[in-house]
Amino acid sequence: MGTKLPLWQPLLVRDFRLLYFGESISLLGDQFYIVALPWLTIQLTHSPISLGAVLMAAAIPRAIFLLIGGVVSDQLSHRLIMLISNALRGVLTALLTALVVLQVTQLWHLYLFAISFGVVDGFFIPAAKSIIPRLVTKELLAASNALSMGTTQLLMLIGPACGGLLIATFGMKMAFAIDTASFLVTTLTLLLIKDRPQPRSALDSSVKKSTFKSKILSLIAGIREGLNYVWNNLPLRAVLLVLTILNLIFVGPLQIGIVSLAQSRFPGGAITLGIMNSAWGGGALLGTLIPGLLHRLPRLGILMLSLASIQGFGMFLLGYIPNRLWASLTIAVLGCCSGLFTVVAITWMQKQTLPEMLGRVMSLGMLSSFGVAPFSYALAGALADLNLTVLFSVAGGIMLMVSILLTVNSSLPMID
Repeated sequence: MGTKLPLWQPLLVRDFRLLYFGESISLLGDQFYIVALPWLTIQLTHSPISLGAVLMAAAIPRAIFLLIGGVVSDQLSHRLIMLISNALRGVLTALLTALVVLQVTQLWHLYLFAISFGVVDGFFIPAAKSIIPRLVTKELLAASNALSMGTTQLLMLIGPACGGLLIATFGMKMAFAIDTASFLVTTLTLLLIKDRPQPRSALDSSVKKSTFKSKILSLIAGIREGLNYVWNNLPLRAVLLVLTILNLIFVGPLQIGIVSLAQSRFPGGAITLGIMNSAWGGGALLGTLIPGLLHRLPRLGILMLSLASIQGFGMFLLGYIPNRLWASLTIAVLGCCSGLFTVVAITWMQKQTLPEMLGRVMSLGMLSSFGVAPFSYALAGALADLNLTVLFSVAGGIMLMVSILLTVNSSLPMID
């Protein structure tokens, strides 16, 4: 599973270089947004439940439209979908920036923007996860994923701390404005990428200009085809089911828990939130580099369950850690586990999947996280409103026990 080619090698490919540059700028802007939106919500409401509700407002439409986005991604140009999505997100962020500048932001605005972003993300994510194999050869695929993921985590290391400092110094309007500008850059780079014809599946050959009803039926058939493909691929099915369970326990408690720690337990406010988010990014960066440094990694199943056990234990510890330093170090370890598994798992899924099915399979992979996020946010918000220690202890303890039980009582560790 190691990366044999140098990480910089994919940058010699013109279109990958454009994609890499544009998406890196956009991801940097997103890091400011990721700090600003939860902090704006918590400042308006002082309620972890309200924060969970705003995150749910984005997660529910994102989950619903991921499957549709996966089908559309397999039928239309990945570049075109990303281009339209980025342009729409730029418009949305600009409107939110204007509301913050005018100091008229209300909670219902945040719900509306969260829902809108969720819908757009549902189309953007499958296309973005599927486009790299269309731009580079198979030999460059692992290096391309490692480079993209490594850069993402580097930006997650730098961006949130800068965002927290920026918010503390200039206010949230500057963070949203920077994110708006980043979407303009990535839209331009996507315009410069050469479009490529999509691989055609049996389903696509019957999709011509037709009635609205037939297009809906075709969309449903495409979703069903993707679900059947994953269900009949036993390794893919097992990995996605386990990821869904683990993400249900992990995603909400981590996101809501970190914001609540910054707001109620540790001093520093937005700066502390930025530091802890950067700690996650720094750990995840280290994790994405590990596959390229090691000649051989454990089987995928063993790696997934081992990392999940470490994350469960770390989550449990967060409930009792008394200061920002040790909390940040623990979060960095959690990020390292996540970064390592993400780059390995994405490459594994891309190699396991037929090209004409890749958009739908990647959408199901993302659904294993985003699909359960609304439930995870709801539970985490309620537990955090009750007691932060209870939130982390319950989530970490359950995750640790599930990982151990799956290691002992399933065939998952044998998946390679």
